[in-house]
Amino acid sequence: MKFEYRLNINDVKEANEVDAKTRIMKYYLIFTGVLILISLFPLLSQGHVSFQEILLSAILPNLLIVVVAYFATYVIRYFLIKRTWNSQPNLKNEISVETSDEELKITTPLSESKMQWSGYTHWRETPNLFMVYQSRNCLNMFPKRAFISDEQANEFRELLRAKLPNK
Repeated sequence: MKFEYRLNINDVKEANEVDAKTRIMKYYLIFTGVLILISLFPLLSQGHVSFQEILLSAILPNLLIVVVAYFATYVIRYFLIKRTWNSQPNLKNEISVETSDEELKITTPLSESKMQWSGYTHWRETPNLFMVYQSRNCLNMFPKRAFISDEQANEFRELLRAKLPNK
């Protein structure tokens, strides 16, 4: 199968959102738990403390800090994605892809890459993308708009299912 496409900033945003969402949430939950536990120690060492005191002195202030930090992360990520997109003109080049049972060949005006399916670790599907990973942090994005028909997109999906685990 052959297909061609150009990435756009929305593709990069979508891929980043899928990848970052679970990692960021996990770290914020751990951070929140640790922060609340650290805040509870002085209160609990005083002896009898009411739930209201714990809620007002340890839980709510820390939750507020974490919520503000969580939203700040999203704002910062938006600017980093935009900066990355603008600083890497090669992302905007025409990309040609050829698939076979043995390998995935990706060609741009500046490079050509052939990798056997065993070189990829897994794949994910989003509403607009197929994301094929070489590692946890290295992936190729294939926009669904690159396929000339739903049948071709389904054929690519079935090839990915046959060759790689879906995570």
